[in-house]
Amino acid sequence: MGPKKFIAANATEALKLVRQQVGGDAMVLSTRDTAQGVEILAITPKDLALLSQAQRSQISAASVPAPAPADAVKETLRQTLQDETAGMSAWASSPAASTGGADFDRLMAEIAQVKSLVQAHLSDKVWGEMQVQSVDQAEAVRILLNAGFSPPLCSQWAQEVRGPTDGTAAVTAQLQQILEKQIRTLDPLAVFDAGGVFAFIGPTGVGKTTALAKIAARCVLRYGREQLALLTTDTFRIGAQEQLKVYAKIIGVPVVSLRDSDDLATKLKTLSDRRVILLDTAGVNQRDIQMLEQSQLLHAGAPALKRILVMSSTTDLRTQEEVIVMHQQAALTSKQGTGRDIIGAIITKTDEAAQLGGVLDCLIRHRLPLLFLANGQRVPEDLSQAHVGYLAHRALHPRLLGQQMQVHADQVPALMADQLNHWARKAL
Repeated sequence: MGPKKFIAANATEALKLVRQQVGGDAMVLSTRDTAQGVEILAITPKDLALLSQAQRSQISAASVPAPAPADAVKETLRQTLQDETAGMSAWASSPAASTGGADFDRLMAEIAQVKSLVQAHLSDKVWGEMQVQSVDQAEAVRILLNAGFSPPLCSQWAQEVRGPTDGTAAVTAQLQQILEKQIRTLDPLAVFDAGGVFAFIGPTGVGKTTALAKIAARCVLRYGREQLALLTTDTFRIGAQEQLKVYAKIIGVPVVSLRDSDDLATKLKTLSDRRVILLDTAGVNQRDIQMLEQSQLLHAGAPALKRILVMSSTTDLRTQEEVIVMHQQAALTSKQGTGRDIIGAIITKTDEAAQLGGVLDCLIRHRLPLLFLANGQRVPEDLSQAHVGYLAHRALHPRLLGQQMQVHADQVPALMADQLNHWARKAL
């Protein structure tokens, strides 16, 4: 029981030894350069658990004067960490060397801190080796990070790049081919020709009402005014219904306001002769209970309703992720786990966004197909069918006014620490 030391010519080989002799779930405690090569100190989760168990047993038997086994083990671990980790002399004199539950927790926190520092150091070494041995893949990681994609997808797609290439342009061309295969689209004609009730959902300010108006205008041209109706549940925003009524008056179709699920069901019966019914919903914070209540209202009043998620390309990746997850969960909760989920998405404000990587990243990971791109406020002109070639090219060529916001090579290890370490272990 206890940590084990491994020495190899480089970090990758040292990790290989750790994986072979300790296991793929080993926890790295320290790493350093020596005259013999890279030295790694690792421990198994089982041994770490035994340390914890022994310490807890020692605490419960504190009245027994005999020396606690956990003390010796803990002291050995302390001494090993002191010897194997440069600059850890302060640790040796810290209160973590004493007994007690709080001290043990402090010790575990320090071990976790050491692990974090070691992983950061290891990712630096792996990235350095990657820049020398896998130049094209390293360049692919940098390109994708600057495009706004998440580290997991950057790692996955970079490994699909095949070299050697003629430089950044050739790597970008390969990435565009990879990205085009990942983007899913839906033919809007096939979706709306089938008819039905379509609810436009999403947070406030993403452009749901404007996107709905653009699609409504196209439906009038394709099916006629008598085959379209507009509904709205948006009673929260001042002027929200007036905006939709202005659009509806221009294209000559009725707008009906809804109070609750019973009202929705009743209105749909009176509009049963309409081929396409577009429903504008209130923009609600994805964490707000009103979002779930609205989803339940839609399902109770129109069980066959089809949801279309409207997403702004100017929203950051983490918020996009949360929006998709919360709306999917709300849809499934409302349907009690049955029926269809969100059928597709519309990306808005592409003319305002510096990057498209974030929104595409979320759509790809959640396998959510794309119907339209909205790139302006004009109704109905600023709306186009999703084209994977354009999306992939635009995503990999973000609009940057300068180099200040660029991700540089020395920043990659901090952004990609988990992926670089996982990549190194996978390559063994």
